[in-house]
Amino acid sequence: MAQKIKLKRGLKASLPTEGMTAGEPLVTTDRGTMYLSTDATTKLPVVPPIEDLGTLSVVDGAADLLIVHDADEAAGQKEKKITFGNFKAALNIPAASTDEMVALKSGGTSGYLFGEDGTDGLLVMGEGLSWALNAEQNKAELSVDVIDGGTF
Repeated sequence: MAQKIKLKRGLKASLPTEGMTAGEPLVTTDRGTMYLSTDATTKLPVVPPIEDLGTLSVVDGAADLLIVHDADEAAGQKEKKITFGNFKAALNIPAASTDEMVALKSGGTSGYLFGEDGTDGLLVMGEGLSWALNAEQNKAELSVDVIDGGTF
């Protein structure tokens, strides 16, 4: 007769907290996760070491996936997949952009604060104000013509 090995299994909420044997694997049937007990009262989640994973050289936004822990999921698998492109869309980052952008209001169009040349950004200057990129092209410098304190 063939030998069978059955791992200890059950719901995540029912994982033991005592009476475990060091080296004993525990599988959650509702979450699809695995734990390894290290002594009678301690268990460690089994996860791949990030530093041992291969490096992704190019991202295909429509096909490459990210894993996200869905904290709002009431039951079942909390870990969900989402394409890189859909993740960017959820953050309101334009699909073609590789740079950081912001939106001024929820659901608004993302753009650069400074814009391409200082005139087409999310922030524009009113009368008597101007801005330009500094010589190193890494900061926007604000210039003010006149500051009028008004009268009393």
